[in-house]
Amino acid sequence: LHMHGSLLALRCLYCDSVADNWHDDCSRETACPTCKRAGGMRPDIVWFGEMPYYMETIEARLAECTHFAAIGTSGHVYPAAGFAALARHYGAEISEINLEPSQGAAQFHHVYSGKATAEVPRWVDSMLN
Repeated sequence: LHMHGSLLALRCLYCDSVADNWHDDCSRETACPTCKRAGGMRPDIVWFGEMPYYMETIEARLAECTHFAAIGTSGHVYPAAGFAALARHYGAEISEINLEPSQGAAQFHHVYSGKATAEVPRWVDSMLN
């Protein structure tokens, strides 16, 4: 799920349709492929202060997961910063994978410190063995 949208898509401010795989320039003259109005196309990304996409789906997945990893994040920007605690609330084993432990590392069952390219395989191995 791309909870923050995609730079390869445009969203129309007038009709809320999304034009996926957009590779052309976008300007004030760009018309929406759906409603044909110009001047309302913007990148289909979530700006600060806007609600991320798919929050209900994300919470449902967190309620179902048995393992959750927060990888390469400070854990300060919500709502994503609350995902680990929510997954733990639903019973998941939670792990943090960062270059250094975050300020919230104590909430995790497991903390892996190092580059994700090395620590993610180590985390996966720990679950499989």
